[in-house]
Amino acid sequence: MLSKWDDFPIHQAAVPVAQTVGNDLGRYDRHWMAMHDRDLTTQVGFGLSVHPNRGIVDASISVARDGVQRSTFASAPLTRDRDMVAGPLRLEIVEPMQVLRVTLDEQDGMSADLTFTAVTQHIEDSRMRRESGNTLIAERVRTVQFGEWSGSFTVDGVTTSCDRTDWWGFRDRSWGSRTTGTAAEGKDSAHKSAIYFAWTLLRFDDECLLVAVNETPEGLSEARTVAVLPFLGPDDPAYGEEDRILRSDTFGFDIDYAPGTRRARHVSLTVGPRGPVSRSIEIEPVAEFLMQGLGYYHPTWKHGTDHGGLAVGSDAWKLADAVPTKIENVHAQQICRATRSDGSVGLGLFEHVAIGPHHPSGLPEGIAPATTTPPVTR
Repeated sequence: MLSKWDDFPIHQAAVPVAQTVGNDLGRYDRHWMAMHDRDLTTQVGFGLSVHPNRGIVDASISVARDGVQRSTFASAPLTRDRDMVAGPLRLEIVEPMQVLRVTLDEQDGMSADLTFTAVTQHIEDSRMRRESGNTLIAERVRTVQFGEWSGSFTVDGVTTSCDRTDWWGFRDRSWGSRTTGTAAEGKDSAHKSAIYFAWTLLRFDDECLLVAVNETPEGLSEARTVAVLPFLGPDDPAYGEEDRILRSDTFGFDIDYAPGTRRARHVSLTVGPRGPVSRSIEIEPVAEFLMQGLGYYHPTWKHGTDHGGLAVGSDAWKLADAVPTKIENVHAQQICRATRSDGSVGLGLFEHVAIGPHHPSGLPEGIAPATTTPPVTR
């Protein structure tokens, strides 16, 4: 099946670009993006996923503010050119690796026209492959970039204008195979889908910091990354100068969970010391963003779900009423304030999901809270 992309020299296998090399229903290609104001009152998230072996593209946008989160979801048949359009939601690559635009036509009181502009390089994060017995749970490459946002969004008749000075954010790209928490997760893999993921993106005046870890229930690393990113200068390329990025895989998250939950109320992060990378940071979560607002574990809008054609819908939550021990609420992001040991204060995001046991944290089966006091380092 030919598409417009076959005119470009980008083939990785002896098939047209629109065809995958296997029939794995978990095969996917995703954009995730987020923004927050510098006062940490509001978070906006966006996601768009292509599922080539399911013939589906799904997208969502969500706004959390004043204790309420509102989302618009859409799912549509995938075109042969893999157009990044699902009903009223669209993603446009204005300038590759540098400028992207998200638009939402008015839907149930929500609309948006937002542009992301990079302030750091777009870098490759650590790769991950996770198997359980004969079941492939995840195999992916992820890339990450910090940026600033401009434009506007409207929720229930209230329009918020955004400029790059006051609205900061991030994006990631990932692709590969993923079944956990998606429509591709079958009966043979559902009971094997234990996941432990902690991720923080922090912007300080002099640098941006990415720290991420995926671990097994025993605490063995499946992927772990530290990247200290300098800001782009006027003539700096948005990718391809990896020697300017300081990297490490030596760090520890010490997460203080809110009682009765797997939700962080404080995080102590130690990076290094290893070579030039040595940081000690205290992270204070300020506001919550449910990842089901972007389809993660959502009972209706789970990634890769076939809705029988174009489908558009919405959902809303009062965050104080969202029980954190329900599966659809266990995966969350929190916009946060971070204080480095030298006194520098940064802003950013802490994301965490722990499903199933994680012995170093004292987390048991399921999504129950910790039953023991975990060790400090990991």
